[in-house]
Amino acid sequence: SIAAQGNNDNDPSTPEDTGLDLVAGSITVDIVETGMITGTTTDVAPNSNVVLTITGFDENGEEIEIERTVQTDSSGNYQYQIIPADGIATGTDGSTVWVVANSTDNNRNNINAQDSEAVDPVIKGDTSTGITNGDNSVTGTSGDDLLTGDIGGLKTNFIAGNNYNISIILDVSGSMGRNLYDESTAVPPALSRLDIAKAGLKAFVEQMLQHDGTIIFRLTTFSGSGNTIGYTEFEVNQSNKATIFAQIDGLVAGGGTYPGDAFTNANTWFTSKQNGYENQTYYLTDGDPNESLASMDTKFQPLAAQSKVFAVGVSNAVNIANVERYDNTDVNGNKVDTWNGVSNHGTAQKFTEADKLIAYLIGGSENFIPADVGADTVKGGAGDDVLFGDAMNTDWITGLDPLQYPQYSGYSKLIAHLKATETGGAEPTQQQIYDFVKANYRDFIAADAADPATKGGNDTIYGGSGDDIIIAGAGNDIIYGGSGNDIISTGRGDDTIMYDVLNAADAKGGNGTDTWVDYEANDKIEFAADFFDGLLADKSNIGDYITVVTDGNGNAVIQVDRDGSAVTHTMSDLLIVENQAGLSLQDLIDNNQLVIG
Repeated sequence: SIAAQGNNDNDPSTPEDTGLDLVAGSITVDIVETGMITGTTTDVAPNSNVVLTITGFDENGEEIEIERTVQTDSSGNYQYQIIPADGIATGTDGSTVWVVANSTDNNRNNINAQDSEAVDPVIKGDTSTGITNGDNSVTGTSGDDLLTGDIGGLKTNFIAGNNYNISIILDVSGSMGRNLYDESTAVPPALSRLDIAKAGLKAFVEQMLQHDGTIIFRLTTFSGSGNTIGYTEFEVNQSNKATIFAQIDGLVAGGGTYPGDAFTNANTWFTSKQNGYENQTYYLTDGDPNESLASMDTKFQPLAAQSKVFAVGVSNAVNIANVERYDNTDVNGNKVDTWNGVSNHGTAQKFTEADKLIAYLIGGSENFIPADVGADTVKGGAGDDVLFGDAMNTDWITGLDPLQYPQYSGYSKLIAHLKATETGGAEPTQQQIYDFVKANYRDFIAADAADPATKGGNDTIYGGSGDDIIIAGAGNDIIYGGSGNDIISTGRGDDTIMYDVLNAADAKGGNGTDTWVDYEANDKIEFAADFFDGLLADKSNIGDYITVVTDGNGNAVIQVDRDGSAVTHTMSDLLIVENQAGLSLQDLIDNNQLVIG
């Protein structure tokens, strides 16, 4: 007789038990968002190999596949943790990872299973992602991302990363109900001095929300006959924004001008805040005080000792000498050594134009000045991404109060616009933000181009796979479009678009056909050293490898033949240069705009 070879029981320790095999081999596999892979087997001997084929994306969004072999334990279980050295971006970055598990059961049959873990794409670039105006490194996901290298906004008296106690001392006396430019009572729709101060404070809070440190905000109001003091305190964050705005909106004008007790109140608060934060006070008033200067000096002295105090005159009629007497900062915002109301005090200004008053309150200048930005690295990864090297320029957006959302408001203005036009006042979703920016990307580009004061860092941007929109902004930027058909705006500066070999078998090296919307003669196109095969060292045969033609839409099209022979490869469209009909290869050569290696 002939005995069948196999396993006639469920005990994995007896794989050679003869008889009819009653157990079918099987395997399971599961992967979770942290990159941990686990599985079980049935009818597989202990210490059997399980081959895991893992497919995902690297940090630049290019697909990558690896194999890892693990062994089953005595119970038929196995596990593997994807680690950074594997080169696959996993988990909370939003990548999708696929895994196939293969093994052999006791009958020598192949068994396999597969699983994937898809984490919802994260659309970045808002204040919750930790983006600052410094030198950031931002990496996208395998989804459709919105990434910004900088948060933008206005220049303020804040230093990036520092924490602040901010005291606002606001005059709400009866005269604050008058016009800014004269002593007549403001009649709607004209704005009163208090209306303008309230709009300015809300604009200031919007800028505080974009600061990357902690800000404790205290609003102290004064009027009456010396004892009418109101105050409220909040940490400035998105959760408290509506409450802070409600407190500001609720202010009304009435009574006399007695600032002294408000100075004392602010000083007492700073004394209680022994948190190591920098203290700053903003003093806004529209008239000469009813209180004696001697009394005010006595009450201001201890405040001046422990806080910078920036004073602003909120009318044309105010005696500026009595405003700057209670300022202890110089023209650069530095605190004077020892305050003296008569001979050693700061500088202040009075205003008859609302926007200049608000600009001075926020940044110490009559003009709105954009915040400085950093040199950033932005990596889109997979997906159709929208990537900003610097901050979004939202100045083209209309319909919002220009006092609360002045020039260079940046991201906060975008959110306010979406709340007003699309979400009914609710916070917009990340998808809504992405969709709006993608649909209107040319308006963001045009706003940057129209304003030479816009700040830009020297950024490096990687599009990755997918059809991306890349808006580098000002600065000397380096752009790697990647494998998709990208739209690229390099903005002002000496910029370079880079082409590496992503796929050696492809006519364009694995790159897509990109569109450059704002080419300038100071920009460059750089190819990797191995991009062309057979190009002479002196580049004398470069015409065999690169040509420039004009399409029917007024654009130049840069074409490449990677082997220069039209044998393995032929001329293929690599880069469309918008509105540059007539641009020639010789132009690029003469301007030193082609770099190889």
